[in-house]
Amino acid sequence: MIIELFKLRPDGEWFDGEESPEILGVGEDPAIKSSNPIRYHLFAQRASGQLVLNGEVRADMTLQCGRCAEFFSTSVAENSFLRAYEISDATEVVDVTPDIREEILLQVPHFPVCSPECKGLCPQCGANLNLAPCKCQPPDDYRWSALDDVKLN
Repeated sequence: MIIELFKLRPDGEWFDGEESPEILGVGEDPAIKSSNPIRYHLFAQRASGQLVLNGEVRADMTLQCGRCAEFFSTSVAENSFLRAYEISDATEVVDVTPDIREEILLQVPHFPVCSPECKGLCPQCGANLNLAPCKCQPPDDYRWSALDDVKLN
């Protein structure tokens, strides 16, 4: 998103629009898919030698669940996007795209989960436990077996 300062009204102006999902640069990441545009609703105004932007940015994405490895759709948003850019009389345009990208990526969860009830994968056979229970026997836990022989008065 590029704001042309010479076109900006003195009392400020709302900008509504979309950016290509390619600005996120997540094409190489197999756990994130973003094919929908990034939407923004921002108010821009000059104030004391600065361009101040306030509003919201939002992106619909498909993320891979950290428990079951299935992909799920979600929306990430920042409803209090606020940035100030130093400008001078010589400044003609301000490119806000890198800050929109940064804010969206900061809102993506580090460990995405498709739902709080997600059961994940079986550690032995790898079956998705959300679909059906697996037939694996729970492993014997010998970590505490040494305590079986302890005789307490």
